[in-house]
Amino acid sequence: MRRDGGRRLVSDLGLVGIATFAMDAALYAYSAIFTNFFVNDLHFNARDLGLVESLREVPGFLTVVMAALTVRFHESRLAAFSLLAMGIGLAAISGAHSFLFLVAAGMVWSIGFHLFSPLSNGLVLAATESGQEGRALGWIGGVGAAGTLAGMFMVFLLVGPLGLRYTFIPAGICALIGGVALLFTRDRKFVPRTRIVFRKRYLIYYALSLLDGSRRQIFMTFAVFLLIKQYNLDVRQVTGLLIVNSVVTTVLTPFIGRMIDRYGERRLLALNYALLIGLFASYALVHNLPALCVLYCIDNAFFAFSLGINSYLGRIAPPEDLTPSLVMGSTANHVAAVGVPVMGGLLWASFGYQVTFLVGAATCLLSVLAALAIRVDAVPARSNLMAATRAEGVSGD
Repeated sequence: MRRDGGRRLVSDLGLVGIATFAMDAALYAYSAIFTNFFVNDLHFNARDLGLVESLREVPGFLTVVMAALTVRFHESRLAAFSLLAMGIGLAAISGAHSFLFLVAAGMVWSIGFHLFSPLSNGLVLAATESGQEGRALGWIGGVGAAGTLAGMFMVFLLVGPLGLRYTFIPAGICALIGGVALLFTRDRKFVPRTRIVFRKRYLIYYALSLLDGSRRQIFMTFAVFLLIKQYNLDVRQVTGLLIVNSVVTTVLTPFIGRMIDRYGERRLLALNYALLIGLFASYALVHNLPALCVLYCIDNAFFAFSLGINSYLGRIAPPEDLTPSLVMGSTANHVAAVGVPVMGGLLWASFGYQVTFLVGAATCLLSVLAALAIRVDAVPARSNLMAATRAEGVSGD
């Protein structure tokens, strides 16, 4: 990996980009086939889906505990082993014939994924100069979107010869490749993780993470399920829809990152969630398949605005707080995510799918209020924050 007296062929940030590309290829190949596999091969219903998704999100809820248990591991090594676990879990789904086996395999890949997510953001933010957080996250987001596109094309090519069940194996191999890439990174620029951070100064960040997890789970668990269950979309149609999403996201994510740097997190996040209120209400009220597919693509593209949540933390947190605070934010994101799929599945079964999506619209309204609570003018420079943090002490507020 070295040449010219020790200079690396690929930078650490570049290796994080490779890992992100591979992880997103694996994740979205899984996303393209899982719901069809769940409905058509395993013959489960909405309540079963909600329970599976809630159990799969338990590792996300326990991210802060897992981070504390692994605090003495180097960040890049832990990120590498996280992707290796994710790959093993995804490949194992190919052997699922029962609910319990499906849950077990889901828990394995979920542990790896949920450990990797805050670690990767921490590696990116720590390597980025102040004021460039949105651009850096936007670039990584664009790389991830390109990986998503690759995962979709992989499904298109392989689902025919392999079938739904065995397409989980190449998805798992993608994640394994990302883990191997991270084994070549170094931790020299990153501050060791010594604690879990919870500070009153970051309460808006925690609230945004919590609410974003709620609406994300409603979308990811039930939007595709609606299209498959109510409108009978097959796996190739779903994959084609996700390919369109990937192209749009690849183009828009770096642009949205620049807009966040230019106009600020408060404006962009508030606008995003305000528009999402209408989108979620439309899932409940619109009964035209082409219109719903367009809404799905728009909704998916809006996920890029969530970059503003992490870039906001990058603006207000000193480097030593970044990774532990991202872990705490990930835990907050999953507090609701553990319960929302089960609740959404029960609402669907009891009152119809319309109520599930109207709850999503209400969540977006709360997110607008949280975004408007951001006070950008009150954000001090990161160098001043370092001194302030030391004065507060290591245990938080």
